[in-house]
Amino acid sequence: MRYLFYLFFPIFLLSQEEDKQTNIFMFSLNYSYQIPEFDLKDRFGPNSALGFTLTKKNNKNYLFSLSANSIIGDKIREENIFEPIDGNNGEIINIDGQIPIVRLFERGAQVHFDVGKKIKLNLKKSSSGIITSFGLGFVYHKIFIESLMGEIPQLNEELKKGYDRLSGGFSLKQSIMFMYLSDNDKINFHLGLEVIESWTSDLRVQNYTTGAIMNESRFDMFIGLKFGWILPLKKRTTSSFYYY
Repeated sequence: MRYLFYLFFPIFLLSQEEDKQTNIFMFSLNYSYQIPEFDLKDRFGPNSALGFTLTKKNNKNYLFSLSANSIIGDKIREENIFEPIDGNNGEIINIDGQIPIVRLFERGAQVHFDVGKKIKLNLKKSSSGIITSFGLGFVYHKIFIESLMGEIPQLNEELKKGYDRLSGGFSLKQSIMFMYLSDNDKINFHLGLEVIESWTSDLRVQNYTTGAIMNESRFDMFIGLKFGWILPLKKRTTSSFYYY
């Protein structure tokens, strides 16, 4: 996916189309289905990402965007996380001597600032195009631990931090999207592919499962199919012209 971006990048830089029927600001609500790769896939399965994007588009079809997503998943691939506290029978015991329910989820966030270029498509009754973009940002993720049925002293709010694998760091993002903006503003959406690479590291001091001091550097990747519903916030209509 990254190489597709590099292929299209010279094309949209050379495009000099001016489109003054322009949505100056756009707000979109987004959903992505993301597949983990590299170090990330050893810890988590596929996840969803829900968020928003605020975009400014100028009359030369350059787009400047700020996006934020919440990572939501329920596939935890890392095993034996609670081995030091699960007793001889492999079960955690709560303060009343009962076996509680302990559930694990993936949680996190992705925040990026993106710069993109729209390559206009001649579709009737719309201002549509292919958008390629590049972004810089920050990503973090962790194992969210939920305990039910009584208090578990071994997993109080402070001790959970030794098991949640909180990691975060610098991130790059590339995307290729199809954007459809109807002339009547009733149907506006984008759909496409995005790749997020993250150079993360442990944000906790100690791993309670192994007892080791946490100083691991990671390379995490999300490959996602993204859909967003767009709300134009401001629009002006004047003449359009082209030059080369």
